[in-house]
Amino acid sequence: MVSLFFAVFSLPAFLFLPGDAQTGITFFGAATRGWTYFRAVMREIIANREMRKFMFSYLIYEDGVMTVIVFSSIFAATTLGFSPKELIALYLIVQVTALAGAFAMAKPLDAWGPRKIVVLSLLLWAAVSVSAYFIADRVHFFLLASVAGLGLGTVQAASRAFFAQFIPQGRESEYFGTYALVGKSSAIIGPLVFGYVSSTFRSQRPAILAVSLFFIAGLVMVRGIRGGGPNIDRKNGKTD
Repeated sequence: MVSLFFAVFSLPAFLFLPGDAQTGITFFGAATRGWTYFRAVMREIIANREMRKFMFSYLIYEDGVMTVIVFSSIFAATTLGFSPKELIALYLIVQVTALAGAFAMAKPLDAWGPRKIVVLSLLLWAAVSVSAYFIADRVHFFLLASVAGLGLGTVQAASRAFFAQFIPQGRESEYFGTYALVGKSSAIIGPLVFGYVSSTFRSQRPAILAVSLFFIAGLVMVRGIRGGGPNIDRKNGKTD
């Protein structure tokens, strides 16, 4: 099913997008150039105080998000006794609500600014983590997963929009490549904390509660960042 999904939805790219241009650069040359670009972008990010603060806060709260994504099914299966069919339904609900959350917050994201949306999303994620500690019923966990899905789509969309405001014009590819690398590197500390707390207390409930600390820490850091204002001029209705 998964391979069929990828095969069908990759067809437009293979059929309609232009082919890669031949540059003559070798594999080693491409790797060297990529490493040079990465170092240059990292130096620029470190030199920019507000961008540096955002990337560090993103690393922290995205660690919490990735931890919840990875361990939510384990928590549901081992603590609440979900069956494999119920786990599939759980993930479908999360994906649908994440899409709905991203669409629902599109206009507020422009009007209020991505920083406010990230703050609201992190408050939602912290509330979800704390609420999961008390959940004992499967139906309630399904409802909680729906709320988490709304926050998932929102925080990811708002984080990208927030970071985009720091990117120099014409440098989007380099900067978003670094942004993606930070996001992929985020799920490191969270799983260690979840596993350590679970083994210490011999229960996953305190572990899921501990994950809320990532959202709270990220929230505190995001509130101290200058930037992330509205992307739209309310008077003229123009987008920046």
